[in-house]
Amino acid sequence: MKESFAATIGNFDGVHLGHQELIDKVKITASERTLSTKVITFNPYPFEFFQWKKKRILSEFDKRHIFNSLGIDRIVSIEFNDEFRNQTAKEFFIDYLVKENIKYLIVGEDFKFGKDRLGDIRLLSELCSENEIELEILEDFKTKNNKVSSTLIRELLAHNNFDEAKEYLGRPYTISGNVIKGKNLGRRISTPTANIDIDNVEFCFNGVFLGRTFIKDKSYFCIINFGPKPTFDDYRQSLEAHIMDFDENIYDQALSIEFLCKIRGQVKFNSVEELKIQINEDKNKARELLKSYER
Repeated sequence: MKESFAATIGNFDGVHLGHQELIDKVKITASERTLSTKVITFNPYPFEFFQWKKKRILSEFDKRHIFNSLGIDRIVSIEFNDEFRNQTAKEFFIDYLVKENIKYLIVGEDFKFGKDRLGDIRLLSELCSENEIELEILEDFKTKNNKVSSTLIRELLAHNNFDEAKEYLGRPYTISGNVIKGKNLGRRISTPTANIDIDNVEFCFNGVFLGRTFIKDKSYFCIINFGPKPTFDDYRQSLEAHIMDFDENIYDQALSIEFLCKIRGQVKFNSVEELKIQINEDKNKARELLKSYER
């Protein structure tokens, strides 16, 4: 017998409290009706494919990990490409809902689908009715009288409001990935760093930050360089963490970096020596800042 699903669809960038409510509804309905659970999402996101100014909140590594931790049975990540963008709303519905045996679907009230986002809630309702799929529309999720949205969280992160972002995410803001070999620039400036694989995607903020990570269940503070490295004419976004009071080989391990507060913005220095001087100042500032976070 073919497996049947309760499902939801979206970018889920951030997997914030509103997204989590959708997923909770999927899980409750699946349990009541003996269905499996499914999340349908996209990589790259539509805004990345169309190169809009909007930038992402979460890495794919983190998004998949969060879905797994929430107990989702099946995660479908659709590659958003030219072929997919030209699918009509009905073609999308048939391929990803009807053919995949979706029996229950829940989406937010601003959900759009298909080529040029021409599919709306009214069309979705008609198609679900014709194909015996129960549809539920979830109203905007609010907390502290604010609509919880990825847009709001991007704004908070862009202004380094990590504590407030935490309230809408339902967890500390972190970026995770495997530790990979870099260009050994950290050794060159006498500050070794762990280079985190972030899949060459663009995030919604950058700078130098105080952060925290856990290695073998022990907490370490770290100085995070998140963004380009203009002094070395490298303008791709990268994530490097100088882990304080730590000197072990952690290549190929997964590392999760929690952002605590900003130390400074990105600067292009005239020389490596100038950068070294600034890094020493960053370390001193980090030592002062971390006193507020020591337990």
